[in-house]
Amino acid sequence: MGKKISNVDAKKLFDGWTGKNGPGKSVSRAGFVDSYESWFSAEELKNFCQEVIDAIGEENNPGIRIYFGNYGKNSRNKKNQSTVFLAPTKGGNKDDFEASVPENDYSLESYNSGSNRVPPIDYDPGS
Repeated sequence: MGKKISNVDAKKLFDGWTGKNGPGKSVSRAGFVDSYESWFSAEELKNFCQEVIDAIGEENNPGIRIYFGNYGKNSRNKKNQSTVFLAPTKGGNKDDFEASVPENDYSLESYNSGSNRVPPIDYDPGS
């Protein structure tokens, strides 16, 4: 289950991705400019989450799984850019995630209209 983390821990995760040996740094060393962040408004996330809850029903443990993706070389505006998309899930055990993992609910559409910036915005809480 997810939990809140401190800004210090979030910065460590960010640095692990964009730092000297992180996957994001490997991409930039290869001369490719990519995004490593995506922005969604709180309102649109709230609305998407509510749609998932309404469609699946609270008793079926609705959730959201976040996948990493790439627009591919044939995309018009975001050629080969990274992104994330949100996939609705249902089921699983709320109290024991290891015992029963929620399954994707493919009867509902996923969500991907976040804005990816190039260059991306660094995560810097100012230590």
